[in-house]
Amino acid sequence: MLQADARRPNTDIARRLGVAETTVRNRIERLTREGVVQCGAWTDPLKIGYQTYAIIQIQVAPPRLEKVAEVLAGLPEVFFLGIATGGFDIVAAAVFRSNEHLYELMTKRFARIAGIQRTSTLGIVRIVKRAYSYPVPAVEATAASESPAPRKRRSATPPKAARPFAARVAWKPAGAA
Repeated sequence: MLQADARRPNTDIARRLGVAETTVRNRIERLTREGVVQCGAWTDPLKIGYQTYAIIQIQVAPPRLEKVAEVLAGLPEVFFLGIATGGFDIVAAAVFRSNEHLYELMTKRFARIAGIQRTSTLGIVRIVKRAYSYPVPAVEATAASESPAPRKRRSATPPKAARPFAARVAWKPAGAA
């Protein structure tokens, strides 16, 4: 649900899932803390002043792969960097103010990075599709086929038979202080 609309209120998500709002809030906080979920606003670089959007494929001497990737990841123009398989070892996506800016990076700054053997640059002239959400197979299939779950209400205390002895002594509902 957050992939479809990251601004969706926790109360709406909770209602749809049939859980408490605090459950949704805590889950989102945990997923964010663990790096599973990231939140952000994505702009189209070609519409905010960058003239050149490029995909750069880079072949690197194998012993230098990690060091080259670390240096490239630190470049302000680079917004995506991945180590790849195939004819090139690293794939980077970067934005530039001009073709001259791209040329300076390729001919001067890349030349100072030990280990880069060869590059291939693809200029992006128009973005047709850019998505930052991925299907979650089990969740997507379930969500599409079901209507909102009815909200379950808990009683103040569970049935005595369902509680272990220690819980019978000092049981508090989940989330209680």
